Amino acid sequence: MKICSRLFFILILAGLVTRLSGQDPAAKPAFRFFNKTESGIGIGLGKFKTDIYYGIQKSIKNDQITVSIQTINGIIISGRAGLGVGLGAEFWQKGMFYPVFAHLWYDFTPKDNTPFAYINLGQAFGKRDSTYYYNSGTGGLMFNLGFGYKMKIGKRFQFEYEIFYRYQAIKSSYRNYYTAADSTTHFTTTDYTVPYNFAGFKIGVLFH
Repeated sequence: MKICSRLFFILILAGLVTRLSGQDPAAKPAFRFFNKTESGIGIGLGKFKTDIYYGIQKSIKNDQITVSIQTINGIIISGRAGLGVGLGAEFWQKGMFYPVFAHLWYDFTPKDNTPFAYINLGQAFGKRDSTYYYNSGTGGLMFNLGFGYKMKIGKRFQFEYEIFYRYQAIKSSYRNYYTAADSTTHFTTTDYTVPYNFAGFKIGVLFH
């Protein structure tokens, strides 16, 4: 139900963007269409708990390195803020995900060359492969917070570079085996969510 609710929100937002961007610019000069295309790299932060096998659980470092590319379409509001919908592909060392998200950004100054901040919130679809430490998992909630700087490179183009923090939830389950008093082996199934954290850098081009 949570996934359906998020997708429903994103679809409504996409419809709003399409409707506004298709209107005559002279009728509503406060709104303009934009497209942002970017790519970047993320490096894993922190540690997380592994699956439990025969009562043993370890804590290992998040060694994932991600490479991503994404495109965002939406509207610019009053020249200083933007609201849009993004789609992307993200390559992990042990998996691949396809984020779908709402995107909100804000320029700190009204100039062509300005620092900015943004937030992404949505869902990543895909799969993380299994390793020695954990079973395979599927994507869940994703959150992205970033800060950057944009500079004018053409009449309707700006170049952007930014640093970001990314949270990605991975949903999985595993069997926890144990030996009973009669020396027989049994198991219980545990469902869990692994919180992956990343920091990284992106570059992109904004057309508006």
